[in-house]
Amino acid sequence: MLANEDFKATAFQFVQQLADDLSNNQFDLPGFPDVVMRLHKILADENSSAADIVKLISSEPTLAAQLIRLANSAAFNADGNEILDPRAAIQRLGFNVVRSTATSFAIKQLEDQEWLMPVRPQLAEIWRRSNAVAATCFALGEIVDEVRSDEALAAGLFHQMGNLYLLARGHKDGIQVTDNPDWDEIVSGWHPTIARAILENWGMPASIAEAVENQDGVVDDDTGDLSHLTLLTRLLSASKLNDILKNAPESAQPGWKALLVDVRLNGEPFSELLERGREKTESVSLTIG
Repeated sequence: MLANEDFKATAFQFVQQLADDLSNNQFDLPGFPDVVMRLHKILADENSSAADIVKLISSEPTLAAQLIRLANSAAFNADGNEILDPRAAIQRLGFNVVRSTATSFAIKQLEDQEWLMPVRPQLAEIWRRSNAVAATCFALGEIVDEVRSDEALAAGLFHQMGNLYLLARGHKDGIQVTDNPDWDEIVSGWHPTIARAILENWGMPASIAEAVENQDGVVDDDTGDLSHLTLLTRLLSASKLNDILKNAPESAQPGWKALLVDVRLNGEPFSELLERGREKTESVSLTIG
């Protein structure tokens, strides 16, 4: 490994170049299935038809089956009417959930690629975080007024997209991305910005991109007043912080638990919303997992 300061300088320049490339619509996530990349582009294209989307999804039977299964799950099939084809699944789920499902499919595909074997533990943790936060956001998004549950699900799933991109690109380019605190420090500062650039590249709703970029809004705020954050941003940030406190408490800073206690969404404490949505959160986590 390069000397500490040399590595930091090299890694910072690498990440900054990736951010610049993304701002110029130059996006290459190595190992991501082509069908998923094409799907994001089609969904962002106003000239695309429903037939185009169905045709592309049907070309990947595993993805099509996942969408049908999700559409028939308790979370999305309240009336119990079973559907059997991708077109009906897309209509029931909506584009944001289709995007989310396709991306979760892609992340799981990455874990099976041989060249990514050295970073499989990191990929698995990215997936775990994405799944857990997405499930919480979706369940609470159904409770909180003025938050769309499909956008909440997407924000939760995509909040780790910058981490995923930096991990895959860094590993491919020979950067020491595992067991390296210097790399982790740089990534922690950049990955939300990188994630927003990716979502904008894919033409995703601005509300989701904004929430993802500000995913640490609760811990970054030093005013005690979160009203400047959108409800979706507060929901995502609180859900992420809750996951950290629950699954990685050693990485939490003193006072973070108290910050979470103070979070309210439409006047209701986050902790109470968590309890109300607990059963739904567990169900959705299993479904999208």
